[in-house]
Amino acid sequence: MWNSEAPLKLLQTMPSELDIQNLRNIQQTIDVDKYENSHRLRRDLCGEYAPFCQMCDKWVKYPCAVAYVKMKQAEGMHVEIAASAYLPADAVVEEEAVEEAPADKSGKKYIRIAIAKRKG
Repeated sequence: MWNSEAPLKLLQTMPSELDIQNLRNIQQTIDVDKYENSHRLRRDLCGEYAPFCQMCDKWVKYPCAVAYVKMKQAEGMHVEIAASAYLPADAVVEEEAVEEAPADKSGKKYIRIAIAKRKG
């Protein structure tokens, strides 16, 4: 039922220590698939969507991503979640806006990537 390939491919492109932005990206990937399956089955699949749901802690920010990483760790994958990425579910994560710099003389454009910051 769930697309196990999409979050794995994403996780394999990430560093071995995941930050809050990495977790957000994993969560978004999982959420899209979970939403599509929930819509198709006409019910909320939260808690029963995938094998990692049994490791879910809804008190953390990005619970599906954290549970997914815990499952991959249990399977032997060498990946860690940075202590700074463990935020309570109600934490507000601020982002800097992505700014597109004007083209230089060569005509190339540069993009500044947003950085997530923890408030507090």
